[in-house]
Amino acid sequence: MSANRQYSHQQLLTLIGQQLVYQQQQCEVIELLDDCQLVLQVLDLDTSIQATQYGEGHRAVPVTYSLAICDGEGSLHSDMLAAGIDKILANH
Repeated sequence: MSANRQYSHQQLLTLIGQQLVYQQQQCEVIELLDDCQLVLQVLDLDTSIQATQYGEGHRAVPVTYSLAICDGEGSLHSDMLAAGIDKILANH
């Protein structure tokens, strides 16, 4: 995983709860993982089936995405730019 060299932990924490569009789906940032990944949860009614440890699907859960914040050079990853994270960070 690439290190975040551009934004502080505090700046990235301000993203939690922010809404954005990722892959044409309205999402909300729900978690920051080790300052290098954001977890997005789709707000639409789409769900996926969560498998048990035995691979059996029993419950519907919201669709989530884990996205790298920065690329290998420490700049915002292209997925982050496409979702508008740079604009959200500039406003905080």
